[in-house]
Amino acid sequence: MSMNRSLLFEKIKTGLDRYNSKIEFDLPILLYLIERTIFSDPTKHCRIKGKSSDWKNLPNDKSLFHSDPDCGLPIGNLTSQLFGNIYMSDFDHFIKRDLGIKCYGRYVDDFVLVHRDKAFLKSLIPVIREYLKTNLMLDLHPKKVYLQNSNKGVKYLGVVIKPHRIYIANRTKGNFFDAIQMQNKVVKSNKPSQEDQEIFLSSMNSYLGILKHFKTYKLRKKMIFKNLSSWWWNYVHLTGKIGKFVVSHRSYRKHRSHL
Repeated sequence: MSMNRSLLFEKIKTGLDRYNSKIEFDLPILLYLIERTIFSDPTKHCRIKGKSSDWKNLPNDKSLFHSDPDCGLPIGNLTSQLFGNIYMSDFDHFIKRDLGIKCYGRYVDDFVLVHRDKAFLKSLIPVIREYLKTNLMLDLHPKKVYLQNSNKGVKYLGVVIKPHRIYIANRTKGNFFDAIQMQNKVVKSNKPSQEDQEIFLSSMNSYLGILKHFKTYKLRKKMIFKNLSSWWWNYVHLTGKIGKFVVSHRSYRKHRSHL
């Protein structure tokens, strides 16, 4: 939500100009398409579906409706993820080359630095803050910077990373439980529509997609079979060793018969 669109586009133009001298492609058309994608504002002339209460607990920094002028990209666009990496590429080089941090990882705007010297890491905080502000027009979140001994584990991208083990964070498990309860309310009050089923698949499979990357088979099995309403099994079933929900053939045939 904080990425400056004009700065992003300049970075892309600079990079493509450099590659165009090595690999010939239609640069004007490519730049036109990229420019249209970056500066397209989805908050203009949009049709908002759902209830206003759905937005009640959404922080302002998670919504394009509250972004600063010329800032922010839609999270749902696949191009936004690529553009995020382009936007932060110089920062990656700054951390590893200029600051000399060999153990460094970043996913969009979440990053982790590993070093043996705690005092050295603390000294880098104002340096990183200044670089982000000066070069990328970004602010380092004051409440999301913390130092942790690696043996105690570091919370990162919904998991806790330890030197020889990675496991799901309690917050992720809690969010999965809340998502299941929300879907139970849907099927309890009425027969789920095709749209309800699609929302169910999107929600449940997003969590299963994260969980299945770790040793969570027993956790997934317990969370689903203990908490998911039995009514949902009339419409969906599991595949891939509790790795994914799909619409059952019976439910699909009923939907097709009404088309």
